[in-house]
Amino acid sequence: MKRPTFPSSDRRRPVASDADASAQAWVWAQRHRGRAAIAPPPAAAAALARVLKPLAVHHGPGVSELAEHWAEIVGAPLAAHSRPEKMQSGAGGLTLVVRARGPAAALVEAQSARILERVARYAGRAPKRLRIVQGSLGGSAPAPVTRKASHAAPPGLDTHPQSLDTIMAEFQRAVEEREGVRLDPAPISRPQRETE
Repeated sequence: MKRPTFPSSDRRRPVASDADASAQAWVWAQRHRGRAAIAPPPAAAAALARVLKPLAVHHGPGVSELAEHWAEIVGAPLAAHSRPEKMQSGAGGLTLVVRARGPAAALVEAQSARILERVARYAGRAPKRLRIVQGSLGGSAPAPVTRKASHAAPPGLDTHPQSLDTIMAEFQRAVEEREGVRLDPAPISRPQRETE
């Protein structure tokens, strides 16, 4: 194949410097670039937020958000012994289930109207009833106190064994000294041991 011949130098363009040539090439490429065949997927967090935000506005916060702000809703003393467990919907309307530790259930029940009002104000949807379940709060229960047996007696405490009669006689003398009266010794009625 034969190369085409060009007319003389009158048709030649001046050669641009490397910086100008690369800038012109960049501009040309930007103008003539085609669109991508497939758009990249959106970020998972952005896609999930678009779905969950309208649902959260409609349904209000969940129990996990109530649990985060439980101390502000019911007060710190009651929050130490209770926590929200779930929201149930039924024929009677929405019910908030609260787990309370032992006798704190009575306190939660006594303040149920105030708790329901505050939950409605916080959550935007008002539970109609409060159901209280007694039980432990899971991992937040205090550990039982275990004491190691001490072999040494505290100072000032007699360590030799005494009979009950001796202890009661010392107690009677201490009461007589304190009150300034003389007490008659109480008759001691003990069951008689059978001797064989």
